[in-house]
Amino acid sequence: MRKISFLLPLLLSTSFCAMQEPSAFGAGDLDSPEPYGLTEDERHILKNRQAIEALQKTLLKQQQIVQENRERIDGLQSIIEGWNGRIRSFEKSMRRIEDMNRSISDLETKTEILAKTQSENFEQIQTVLRELGALIDSINGKYVDKERFDRLERAFLEFKEAYDSFMKKADLSSKSNAEIFKEAKALFRKKSYSDAKRYFAHLIKNHYKPATSNYYLGEIAYRNGRYKDAIAYYKKSASLYDKSSFMPTLLLHTAISLQRIGDKEQAREFYNSLISLYPESKAAAIAKKRLEKL
Repeated sequence: MRKISFLLPLLLSTSFCAMQEPSAFGAGDLDSPEPYGLTEDERHILKNRQAIEALQKTLLKQQQIVQENRERIDGLQSIIEGWNGRIRSFEKSMRRIEDMNRSISDLETKTEILAKTQSENFEQIQTVLRELGALIDSINGKYVDKERFDRLERAFLEFKEAYDSFMKKADLSSKSNAEIFKEAKALFRKKSYSDAKRYFAHLIKNHYKPATSNYYLGEIAYRNGRYKDAIAYYKKSASLYDKSSFMPTLLLHTAISLQRIGDKEQAREFYNSLISLYPESKAAAIAKKRLEKL
């Protein structure tokens, strides 16, 4: 009995200690949430594994950030491409508007010329021109969608086609040569060179003031930079009549035209002829200055 009493406390103490210490069968388990009893090599393996896991988490986070940035960049690129498309469309529209403005200006000039002989149609044409001008001003003042702009352009082209047809019916033969000559000079002063050229060519065909008409055709070619054509017209004019009031200008512009096409020797001869024949003229003063630089 005394023996049992002695062993009982010992057994209880041993059981309590066993409850406090981890089991020896779990030692060295690297997959355990809290591994214990590791050897030196196992501790190194565990440390490396933990470092790799931390690196993987960091890499995953960086990949997520990169993906988010890529999506943002793609979004911005789409916005930029959209604006570039709008800019190109706007620039194209502006070029078309400029062409239409030039055509309207030309049509207004033609309308003024026909006012005397086409009074019945004049008011109608002027009304259409004013409406087109208002639409052009509206386009210049604000952005207009493509559909509306295309409708405007179609309407304008239809009007221009009808107007050109109308212009062809306005035959110059219905006017006197004196009237045509007066209108031709007015067109020249307004720098409507294409129409003025047609009028002067008509006069030459009718043998009306051919020297003067050739001179004006030379001036038109000269101002448009067609120097060889200008020289030919000036030569024809001078051969028909060399006593006209415009001879100093004719000689000066002939010399300049020759200089522009690279014929300096001929240009020098014309400058000298101008100075000799018309020494007191403004053209001679210009010729002297140009001759010094030649």
